[in-house]
Amino acid sequence: MLETISIKGLSTEEKTLLLSELGFGTDGVYVTDVDGVRVIDDYIDAPVLLENMMILPGSVKVLDNNPLSIASYLEEHPDAF
Repeated sequence: MLETISIKGLSTEEKTLLLSELGFGTDGVYVTDVDGVRVIDDYIDAPVLLENMMILPGSVKVLDNNPLSIASYLEEHPDAF
């Protein structure tokens, strides 16, 4: 059974640790890749803010938590939920 958790209430330190475990990082404001390059949300073509980051089930893709990104992801991955 799939279990989901909200990362909205996590502290910056907890989000940083989660990102590290998934192979990402942060510059304190934005989500970065392992080379320190800002992660760009594929659906809105903008850097992902640490405070707005979202990781959807079945993925290690980090997205911005805006409605367009979420809807676009779900359209591409209908079996995600």
